Amino acid sequence: MNINQRHQLAYELTTGLYEIKWPSGGQEPDFIATMVMNLPGVIKDALNKILPERQIAVGNAFIHQKPLAHFINRPCPVSPELGDMLIVCREKRASGAVYNAMLLQAKCTQNLLCAKVYKRDYHQFILYSEWPEFEYRRADLLDGQIRNILPKTITQGAQYLLINKLSPPEMLTATVDNPLNGSKMFPRTLATIMSFDGGRTFDAVNIQDDWSQMVVDLLSVSADSLFNRRQYSGIEDETRWNGDDIFEAIVSAGIQESPIEWGPFTDKQEKSFNGFGVICIDIGTNPNRIVVNDIR
Repeated sequence: MNINQRHQLAYELTTGLYEIKWPSGGQEPDFIATMVMNLPGVIKDALNKILPERQIAVGNAFIHQKPLAHFINRPCPVSPELGDMLIVCREKRASGAVYNAMLLQAKCTQNLLCAKVYKRDYHQFILYSEWPEFEYRRADLLDGQIRNILPKTITQGAQYLLINKLSPPEMLTATVDNPLNGSKMFPRTLATIMSFDGGRTFDAVNIQDDWSQMVVDLLSVSADSLFNRRQYSGIEDETRWNGDDIFEAIVSAGIQESPIEWGPFTDKQEKSFNGFGVICIDIGTNPNRIVVNDIR
């Protein structure tokens, strides 16, 4: 994806985000639920317009609870969430598939350019700025497993999503600092992830580092999560996948079912969601990075 395509993609994403029906007076979980349910369609439409020669696939998933990172050797009274949303992207190249990811922690604020991190939220700041060695908590089969993310500093793979609850909301991403400085409009950040100019790359097959392992962990937990909707529709124990069937191509472990096509969440369902959202994007084969054999 060249720079002109990336700029056009950011424009198309901005237009699509404006057309989403956003919650009125909601909190962070309401905006995350709305985004995870609606962004795949917005992303797919934009990519199909920018890259019509490619086979695009976009899907989403929910984890009912947010996995926690319990610090091993770093005193902290609260175990932070790993984040609110994970965005994962794959592109096929001559050398094989490449992967990119970004973790986002949402924060509602009226001051997008100078949002202070208060003491009650400082545990999350420690995770994203220092990456202490941690043990999974509230992460199903991963509970008790230890991860040690390197380097022990700020990474482009974990940022804050600052949300001003306007109509439509204004959203900026911010790298880890205190105060948080929203420096990039969210659609631009999405475009940089898909163009591999932002976020942090990871390995999905030959995993050699704990950043890659953590991303695959979160994808696997999402795949194994069950969603009990009996309260709303009588459906029990259905997988929480939605959208295109691309997750098996990224992480095969634990993904046994084809995705279930659901309609949008009802207002009641969106307001009850307080979990972790995943969006997976397959931008297909990059024709400019495919080597064609010379058969002269």
